[in-house]
Amino acid sequence: MLIISLLSHLQHCLKRYQTRKALASVSTQQMEDMGLSHEKCQAELSKASIIGFVSDLTRTKEKGETL
Repeated sequence: MLIISLLSHLQHCLKRYQTRKALASVSTQQMEDMGLSHEKCQAELSKASIIGFVSDLTRTKEKGETL
């Protein structure tokens, strides 16, 4: 069961990494449509690296927090 949970977490982190990479090609109008400010977009783009990916992998979920 632990292996399945770890693989599921890995899959979720990979999806988040790919989504952040795709965010780089989004136009300003599309960002506004998604409700993202320029600052928030830049913060997410800064996490679109191997360091950000590893950080997501090692991060644990706090009570009530969604990752």
